[in-house]
Amino acid sequence: MKRIVFLGVILLISVGAFVKVSATSSQSMHTLNVVDHQELSIIQAIELAFPSALKWNKDAQLLQAINIDLDKPGNSIGSNGKRKHWNISFGVPDTNKNFLVTIHDGKIDRVHDLTGEGTSPFPKTEFVLMKDVKYDSPELLKKALKVGDIYPGKEWAKGYNFILRKDTERNINLLQVVGWNRDQTEMKSSPFDALTGKYMP
Repeated sequence: MKRIVFLGVILLISVGAFVKVSATSSQSMHTLNVVDHQELSIIQAIELAFPSALKWNKDAQLLQAINIDLDKPGNSIGSNGKRKHWNISFGVPDTNKNFLVTIHDGKIDRVHDLTGEGTSPFPKTEFVLMKDVKYDSPELLKKALKVGDIYPGKEWAKGYNFILRKDTERNINLLQVVGWNRDQTEMKSSPFDALTGKYMP
């Protein structure tokens, strides 16, 4: 689980560093249907990315989805539970195979095989099964705003941010709504069970 949490933080604060690398797959992987709008919920982003992952490996499963902090500062970023830019990570259970799909402005921009020599395999327990994800980021943002004082970031980790990953300790799919305290001095996270919508402090 520590590896997944660490990966999530790195992906968020890296401001899409992985998008600088060249895609190793064919151009055909980028020719998915273009969505009608640029902003995507976390489930919409995963659904957009999944066909590329399955083309990479038919046994690919979701490891993590997280938005990228590329937007210019503004008051409404993520306020509808949607973002324009995402990193969606996939793997193959019990192997070290790792694949990243980067979404910019609501469409796939880059795909990259991140499989590294000598890295340990991903156990099955680290993967998110989409059949167990019933709540989306717009719904859970509304719940997060009711649960506690959480405010959009202004300069870094702007707006409201969203992460979906497996909490292996509790064996649940955790969808986190990430923001800041009122003074913008401390990040705050409101985690929910993506299956039941229950707040999981």
